[in-house]
Amino acid sequence: MYYIYDVLVEVGDVIRPYSDDISLALVASLLVIAGGDINRYIKNLISSAHFLVRMSIFIAVCTFGYGALTVLLTNIITTQLAVLPAMYLPLAVIVCFAGLGIYAERKKQV
Repeated sequence: MYYIYDVLVEVGDVIRPYSDDISLALVASLLVIAGGDINRYIKNLISSAHFLVRMSIFIAVCTFGYGALTVLLTNIITTQLAVLPAMYLPLAVIVCFAGLGIYAERKKQV
């Protein structure tokens, strides 16, 4: 039992410096999977607007909206990963990516 604990702590210590990258990968994956739904929702909201207004909103959402969402969510996830003990960090990362994989599968993205 102590062997598993030691391995988890060791792996957690190895991946802790990469928490920023892990968080960014999680957020980017989530936005790729959910991006179509987000764009469809915004399209439905602004479908009756003039072409130039629709184009401007789409550009703003894609550049500023997704960019701000990426920065904000990455910081939140990085903060949450930082407070996890080293033993639970690898498990949390695996569960998060597995959850994204299941979500992608259900959305027919895989």
